[in-house]
Amino acid sequence: MGDMPRNRHGLIPMLVAIRIANERKRREAETQAKGGAPGAAEPEKKTKKKRGWFG
Repeated sequence: MGDMPRNRHGLIPMLVAIRIANERKRREAETQAKGGAPGAAEPEKKTKKKRGWFG
């Protein structure tokens, strides 16, 4: 946890920012392992987001 963002105020936004940064690093490592360019990765399928109780 050495790369903590300094512009976040509060615990939850800081944890979210750390999680997002780690996810970006993981995705970059996966694309490098595939041998493709960083921007040439295929887009992930988006699932429809449920809103409320009734989907």
